[in-house]
Amino acid sequence: MGFLSGTKRTGSLRLSGAILAISLASVLTACQSTEPVRPKPAAVLAGPTVPAPPEATQPAAPAVPAAVATFSFDQIKGVPTNKQDVLAKAIAKYAQARNLHLVRRTDTTATYHVWGYLSAVGGDVGTNVTYVWDILDQSGNRVLRFAGIEITGATSEDPWQSVGGSTLDTVAARTVEDVYAWINRLPQPSVIGAPAAQAGVSTTKPPAGTL
Repeated sequence: MGFLSGTKRTGSLRLSGAILAISLASVLTACQSTEPVRPKPAAVLAGPTVPAPPEATQPAAPAVPAAVATFSFDQIKGVPTNKQDVLAKAIAKYAQARNLHLVRRTDTTATYHVWGYLSAVGGDVGTNVTYVWDILDQSGNRVLRFAGIEITGATSEDPWQSVGGSTLDTVAARTVEDVYAWINRLPQPSVIGAPAAQAGVSTTKPPAGTL
């Protein structure tokens, strides 16, 4: 899959602990300050990826088989609206290729609800896009958290202006690979640093309104 050919996973990336801590700090703080709760029924997301923090590496086993599980991406915080749309469409594209069943965010019958927290911070070699994802079951319990950082080659006074579609596409691909691995009880790519499996992305247009 083309979007992965130039991206190395964490195993070959040597970043100091200090850089990783600084890059993830703002997003993880936001996650802890907005601890996931059960969504209300009517309420209304390139470069190397670093490993998830320790709290993200202890997922609960999925209680529902992958073939029948449905996912609702309820919220993606920290991303400008226009880039949120790009990310959501990319997630829908890769989810379809992996046969993950997405439903509208207003669908209260979803097996799992996904909450995302992203930030863009300028760095010495580009802009760091940090992402953290929580998957909640129907009772509002977090069953999986995973995270990573994608590094762009551009900088700007407004870091999000430096984040192009290719970076968001990579974030979407990594996100779907982690969800796919978890629901199918496979090793987590973001934890082990293994290359994401090639999904054989379909050229079929993703279903409209799934996110």
